[in-house]
Amino acid sequence: MKKTKISLFDLIGIGIGQIIGSGVMILTGIAIGKTGYGVPLAFVFAGIIVAITNICLATLGSAIPANGGQYTYVRDLIGKKAGFFYVALLAAGQLVLANYAIGFAEYFKELVPSINVSLVAAIMMTIVFIVNLMGVKTAVRFQNLLVIVLIVSIALFIFLGFPQIKSFKPYTNIETIMPNGFTDFVAGIFLVRFSLVGAEYINEFGEDAENPGKNIPLAMIISTVIVSIIYLCVGFVATGVLPIEKVAFKTLGNVADEIFTKPIYYFFMVGGAMFAVASSLNAVFAWAPKGLAVAIEDGWLPKGLAKRNKRFGTPHYLLIIFYLIGMIPIISGGTFEIIAILGNNIGLIFAALPMIAVIFLPKRNKEAYDKAYFKLPKWAMTVLPIFCLIIFAGGFYSNIDFIGPLGIKVMFIYCLIVAIYAKLREPYVNIKERKWLGKKISILTKNQQII
Repeated sequence: MKKTKISLFDLIGIGIGQIIGSGVMILTGIAIGKTGYGVPLAFVFAGIIVAITNICLATLGSAIPANGGQYTYVRDLIGKKAGFFYVALLAAGQLVLANYAIGFAEYFKELVPSINVSLVAAIMMTIVFIVNLMGVKTAVRFQNLLVIVLIVSIALFIFLGFPQIKSFKPYTNIETIMPNGFTDFVAGIFLVRFSLVGAEYINEFGEDAENPGKNIPLAMIISTVIVSIIYLCVGFVATGVLPIEKVAFKTLGNVADEIFTKPIYYFFMVGGAMFAVASSLNAVFAWAPKGLAVAIEDGWLPKGLAKRNKRFGTPHYLLIIFYLIGMIPIISGGTFEIIAILGNNIGLIFAALPMIAVIFLPKRNKEAYDKAYFKLPKWAMTVLPIFCLIIFAGGFYSNIDFIGPLGIKVMFIYCLIVAIYAKLREPYVNIKERKWLGKKISILTKNQQII
């Protein structure tokens, strides 16, 4: 039976769905509290930063398309231990699954105040988990449905909201753009940057995509540009319709209630807000197991963990692992802010490794670089990743006070445990590779004897 490939349209849908999520729907209000009328400008700077990052990663997706993309790039271009370190941090970073589920429940609570947020979050997590158990194509179809309704909802927010913006003068005044100073404005940029990441994980669908060398970088760039423009417009409406004090540190529900009639308001809350976080939740379940599955095949973890369901071909054990990771904060009562900041900072650590891999690509796999459909000049393959690494370091540093000493210690201990395990496990991985190579040599020798 021929395997159905994911089209460029499907990849763009995954990218947009992964980017548009709890970030713009919830973090926008927090960013307004920090930057005031500077939110649209913060989205512009954040979009530039994310676009540069994705352009770098698109070169990897075009040169070496493969499932488990980011892990594969780090493993092959930096080293085996670095590859496992990346995938272990990626798994821990999926605490943000709870973030999406809780975000969904918080918006639902605005419509039905009597609901239990933790219970609704757990139910939503379970539904999306089951959808992804039924196969990647089913998950993609579900994703496309969510994205279509989501875009319609946000389009209504923009087109009906823009005429109600009171004045554009505050967006030209430095005092209203940076009411809390330059430092908080920079913090706001890093905050909304979190709402723009996601398209880079399209790389994880290398073996499932049609013409991956061309479609993966195109989908990454197109989805990032589309969402950046959407967010810029959302930023204007979110800050221009109501006084800043009424939207600072709040969801977009207040603004929606002001600009919409009740029927459209309910449609926005469901189709825009709730579908946004649901689409992000769905996209993470779709791509997150891929890198870990490849790492298991390499021998880093027990092979049985990567076993696939006979009916749907999905890695059910890995999906269960991510499901449990996402459920932990929900069951323990973690807050949205803590989960978001912690997950984001873990993400900044493991996101640095693919950037280093970009630098190594032209030298360590020159043939793949030369043949890539999409590639940057060699100088840019060094300069742009270094710029991104500096940005990541700045983003991590800006959140140190919020995480606190305990959070830093937990992250350090986890990283240390992963590093020690990688050091101890690497000999087994090397033995496995030598056995595979020996078997291959043996087969070649027999073939030569027959000839």
